[in-house]
Amino acid sequence: MNKIDIKLGIIVALIFLAGFLLNTVQEKNQEIKRLNLENEQLLTELDDALKAKSPKPKKIVKKRKKIAYQGTIGLVIDDFGYRNDAVSDGFLDFKTPMTYAVIPGHRYSSLMGEEIKKAGFEIIIHMPMESHIRTKGEEDFIIMTSQPDNEIISRIKNAFKQIPQAIGMNNHQGSKATEDRRVMTAIGNVLKDKTKYFLDSRTTKNTVAEETMSLLGVSTARRKVFLDNSENINDINNQVDELAKSAKKNGVAIGIGHVKKNTLAVLKKRIPELQKKGYKFRFVSSLLH
Repeated sequence: MNKIDIKLGIIVALIFLAGFLLNTVQEKNQEIKRLNLENEQLLTELDDALKAKSPKPKKIVKKRKKIAYQGTIGLVIDDFGYRNDAVSDGFLDFKTPMTYAVIPGHRYSSLMGEEIKKAGFEIIIHMPMESHIRTKGEEDFIIMTSQPDNEIISRIKNAFKQIPQAIGMNNHQGSKATEDRRVMTAIGNVLKDKTKYFLDSRTTKNTVAEETMSLLGVSTARRKVFLDNSENINDINNQVDELAKSAKKNGVAIGIGHVKKNTLAVLKKRIPELQKKGYKFRFVSSLLH
C-alpha cells in the first residue's frame, strides 16, 4: 500500500467519524429538546394545579371614615328678579339644596321663577312689606299696614300669579308690617288657603309673623343668621361660621343671603367644607314647624 492509499483511508475514516459524531450530537440535541418540553409541560400542569387549589386573593376594600353629623343648615338666597347675569347664573349652578326667594314686580321676576325651577331649587316669594324706613320699589306688590285686608289679599294672590312656581313666602324688609298682627293674619289666611309656608326673615325683634302663622296653622320657621349685611368677604365668612355654630348647637339653623358676587364666592368655598365636616343642607320646606 502506497502513501496515497494510506492518506485516502485516513480521510475516509475521518469523514465517517465526523458523520458519526454529528449524528450523535443531533440525537443528543433532540433528546434535550424532548426533555425540555416534558419539563415545561410538567411545570405548567403543576402551576395549574396549585392555582386551582389556592384561594383567590381578597380585594382590599378601604373603609371610608364615617363623618359625624354636625347639624342641618337651610340656606335662603333673597332678591332674585333684579338681575339676570353671571352672578344669578352662578347660584343656579349649585348642586346643594337651597331655597331661592324671588321678589315680584321686576324685569326678571317671572324668568327667574322658571329658571330656578328648571335648575331644581325650591322657590319662595320674597314679598315686599312696609318698613319703618320708607323705601321705594315694588309699588304694585308692597304690603302696607294702611291697606285693608282685601287689598293685602289681592297683592299676595297677584304675587303668586307672577311666580306660580313658589311654594312659600318670606318678607322683603317689612320691619313695620311684620309687627302688625292684623296684616300678618291677612297674609297667613291666603297662605293657608294655598297650602304655602311662611319664613320669617326677622327684620325686627318685635315681629309677630312666626307666632301668627303658627296660630293660623301655617307651616313656618325663622331666619337665624343674615350672611351678607356686610359685603366684605371676611364678614360673610364669619356669618357662615355663626350659622354653622347655631346648626351644631340647635340641630337646625336657617341663614339668609342675597344674590351678590361675594356671597356667591364665599358659598362656593364654604358649602363643600361644611359638608365634609358633617353638616347637611336642606330646603327650608323640610325645616318647618
